[in-house]
Amino acid sequence: MADPVIRLSDAHLTLQGNAGPVPILRGLSLQVERGETVGLVGPSGSGKSSLLMLMGGLERATGGLVQAMGQDLTALDEDALARFRLSHMGVVFQSFHLIPTMTA
Repeated sequence: MADPVIRLSDAHLTLQGNAGPVPILRGLSLQVERGETVGLVGPSGSGKSSLLMLMGGLERATGGLVQAMGQDLTALDEDALARFRLSHMGVVFQSFHLIPTMTA
């Protein structure tokens, strides 16, 4: 059987806030198989965007394992992550910051 498209195992994400560390994701495990459709829902502030950033290699896990297409994203440096995203992922940002003087 092929590797899942996304696999998180005991993934943690803690960000530094003004008052100290803020745990965002705590021990999350998830597996998404090829061809599977998944919806991510929850209230504002529940970590949905942070989870997507982690799965896309745009944010670094502070613990656990994050794999995409069989590649361990936690083992890649910033340049390798950028190359991986270039070859294997498309990212649409919530705030896309278009240049106001240009049209799409």
